[in-house]
Amino acid sequence: MRFFPLLLFAIRKIGSDPLNNPIYELEQIGESEGRFSSWTNKELSADSINLASDKRAVTVENRKIITKALRSELSLAEKVKFDGKYHSITEIKGDDTSRWRILVVNRYGSERIED
Repeated sequence: MRFFPLLLFAIRKIGSDPLNNPIYELEQIGESEGRFSSWTNKELSADSINLASDKRAVTVENRKIITKALRSELSLAEKVKFDGKYHSITEIKGDDTSRWRILVVNRYGSERIED
């Protein structure tokens, strides 16, 4: 299985503007490897999703990334940079006793990074 770089980011408050609105910045807090994974039929079954239109919303708006990163590191991150885009973490599946952790990430609204 081929893995790719996965960067973990937290959102940190770095100050405020003249109107006292908070200013935030992404701060890299870790690095690992990962790869996109497919949705299984069980995850998309009628038990977990009631309508066919909801099934499409889940698969279009979210992706799964499989990684060996520790859950303790993943729980500190709010976003990951993977495949040249930032993705917001919506769910972490698995714990450190299993071989893999699965991140459910929101891929829309992610901006492309120019390195």
